[in-house]
Amino acid sequence: MIAGIILCSYFLYSYSGNANLASLSFTDMNVISTILYAYTSTPLFLIICGLFITAAAVKSAQFPFYTWLQDAMEAKLPVSALLHSATMVAAGVFLLIRMIPFFNLAGITLKIIGLIGIVTAIMCSLCASSQNHPKKVLAYSTSAQLGLMFLAIGMLNIKAAVAFFAAHAFIKSLLFLTLPDKEECWNYWNFILFLLGGLALSGLLISGMAAKEMIYQSLNPVYSVIFCIIAFITAFYITRIALVISHEYGLEKTKPDKIELTSYILLIMMNIILYWYLRNHYEYKVAEPFWSALTAWVVVYILYTKNAFWKVPILYPLSYNGFYLDKFYTGTVVKIYNRFTGFLARIETGIFSNYIPLVWCAKLPVKITGWIEENIINKIVKLTAFGLKSLSHIDMKAQSGNIQRYNAYAFIIVTLILSCLIIAYMVMLSYIGG
Repeated sequence: MIAGIILCSYFLYSYSGNANLASLSFTDMNVISTILYAYTSTPLFLIICGLFITAAAVKSAQFPFYTWLQDAMEAKLPVSALLHSATMVAAGVFLLIRMIPFFNLAGITLKIIGLIGIVTAIMCSLCASSQNHPKKVLAYSTSAQLGLMFLAIGMLNIKAAVAFFAAHAFIKSLLFLTLPDKEECWNYWNFILFLLGGLALSGLLISGMAAKEMIYQSLNPVYSVIFCIIAFITAFYITRIALVISHEYGLEKTKPDKIELTSYILLIMMNIILYWYLRNHYEYKVAEPFWSALTAWVVVYILYTKNAFWKVPILYPLSYNGFYLDKFYTGTVVKIYNRFTGFLARIETGIFSNYIPLVWCAKLPVKITGWIEENIINKIVKLTAFGLKSLSHIDMKAQSGNIQRYNAYAFIIVTLILSCLIIAYMVMLSYIGG
C-alpha cells in the first residue's frame, strides 16, 4: 500500500508539474489508477473507492446525506443560484468524473454510483412534489438532478453527465433568480421565465431536453422505466410549485431591473448555445422521458384547475418529511453519538485517569520538558544576556572620546581584516597548486 501511494504521488508530480489534480489528463489518471490498483489489495482498493464515493455523495447531497442541502436554503436568491448550480454541490459530480479511470478498475463501484444516483433522484423528486416552499422544492430538485448525473456516471455515459452538468447550472440559476423574493408579488415576466426554466429542467426544451435524452440512451430497461417516472415527477413538481406560488403571491406586470434582465438574457442564451452544440455534435432522439414530462405538465394543469392536488395517505407524510432521514439523524444518530462519547468519557475518567503507569507516562514528558526549559533554555538565555551586557560595558569603556584611541581601534580592525584576507588567499593558492 505504501509503495502504491508513493508511486501515485510520484506520478502526480511528474506528470502534472504540481499537485493540482485538475491539470491531469485522463491518460495520466489511467496510469496512476493502474499503479495504485497494482500495489493494493482488492479489499483496500474498494475501501479507497468507497471513501471517494462517500465524499462525492456528501458534497453533492446524495442519499443518505441529502438532508443538509434543504437545511441550507435560507441564503439569498443570488447566493442560492450560485451554490445550487455552479459551485459547492457540483464538486461531488466533478470529483467522480475526474476519478472515472480509478472507478473503472472495479466495476462494482460504478454500479454503486449509479444506484446512489437513481435512489436519490426518486426520493428527492418525491420530496419536492409535496413541498410548498419554492426554495425547498428547488433544493430537493438539485439533489435529484445531481442524482441523474451520478446515474450517467455509473453507466459510463460521461458525455451525457458533463452535458447535463452544464445544462443544470444554467437552468437552475434561471429558476432561482426568477423566484419572488420572500412573499412579494411575483413579476409576470419572471413567472414566464420560471416556466421556461421549468420546461428545460423537465426535459422539454433547449439544453435540458438534449442532455436528458443523452442520459436516457445509455440506460438499461429497468433504469429506463425509472428515468421516465423521474421525468414525470420532475415536470410535476416544477409546474405545481409555479402555479402554487403564482396563486398565493399573485402576479404583477413590472419592468425587471436592467441587471436582472441582463442576467436572464445571458442564461437563456447559454442554454440555447449549449442546446445547439449538443444538437450538432451528439446524436439523440426524443424518447419516452419527453412524453412523460409533457404528460405531467398536462396532469398538473388539470389538477390545478380542479383544485385536486391529493395528499396520498402514506406517501405524502413520507415525502413531506424527507422520508424522516433528518429526524432520524437528529433523534437517533445524535443520541447514539452522545452516549458513545459519554461512554468514552467515563472510561477516560474512571480508568485511565486513575491508572498510575498511564498517569506517570503522561506526566513524564511534562517533567522532562520542564527540566529542559529550566536548566538548559533558561540558562542559555541568561548566559546570552550576561554576555551581551558584558560586551556593552566593554564598548562603553572603549568610547572615551579620544580621537587618537579611535584611530588606534580602526588600525587594529583593518589590520585584522587584511590579515584574514591574506591568510585565506594563501590557503586558496596552496589548495589550487596542490
